[in-house]
Amino acid sequence: EEEEDASRNLRKEKSRNAARSRRGKENFEFFELAKMLPLPGAITSQLDKASIIRLTISYLHMRHFASQGDPPWSPLREGENNCNKGKCAQTSHSLVTDIFEQHLGAHLLQSLDGFVFVVSQEGRFLYISETVSIYLGLSQVELTGSSVFDYIHPADHVEMAERLGIRPHLRAEAGCQTCHESASSSASTSSLAGTPEPAPSSPCSPVSELSERGFVIRMKSTLTKRGLHVKSSGYKVIHVTGRIRCRPALVPGSSRPLHRPMGLVALAHTLPPSMLNEVRMESHMFVFRVNMDLQVTYCENR
Repeated sequence: EEEEDASRNLRKEKSRNAARSRRGKENFEFFELAKMLPLPGAITSQLDKASIIRLTISYLHMRHFASQGDPPWSPLREGENNCNKGKCAQTSHSLVTDIFEQHLGAHLLQSLDGFVFVVSQEGRFLYISETVSIYLGLSQVELTGSSVFDYIHPADHVEMAERLGIRPHLRAEAGCQTCHESASSSASTSSLAGTPEPAPSSPCSPVSELSERGFVIRMKSTLTKRGLHVKSSGYKVIHVTGRIRCRPALVPGSSRPLHRPMGLVALAHTLPPSMLNEVRMESHMFVFRVNMDLQVTYCENR
């Protein structure tokens, strides 16, 4: 019996050591994978395994989105420059220009009055700029790879799905809640927008007006009003302007390739609060009020 107990304890110890070794190897692989993500080391070192997988999948989808779309987005490879015939003097001015162009995207994002995002055809954030934290209080890491429908008002789900071109029978799979309120809201806003909506199976052209998008939705916000320390409704009104990005697709029997939608590339602006006493009225502005049918019910004398 003592020999059996000793043998059993030895097997248990070997099993624990093997499990400990597997966990160590797994943690090392996740650590190496996190270092390859295009994020600061201070962020990647704090990510859990699920977040690393989510961000990695989103990054790979974004690479496909960039390279397969029309036109393809391809950054300058190392060693490439704009010099004619490879002859140019590396002056201090050209060095400064090169350094600036390497960080041009960051400079543009900081200068924009809003945030940029890319949503796939399935309704997931492939990319969102870190400036979203300024306007909504949400983090770039949290949103990337998540469903856009988890962060917009339920009454705006159908509106967002229609703008992305998600078919009705796939809306539930994408996380879109279909209710009478959202349907009526979508119908009213869609009729006002005046933007034609191509079906997902129909061709679209990157230079066509059919690919342009402009609409208003409500997105979650964790920001609080200064001095009050009380959250408002938890949502902010966002004006979204963008374009559907397409990819060429060969169709049998067709002489030229069609363009299939891949997702939405957009710029989002937060609109001011609805209370007029919080909006500064300039001399060239006036106030008017309309009902739900857009009939003017009041207008200032000026």
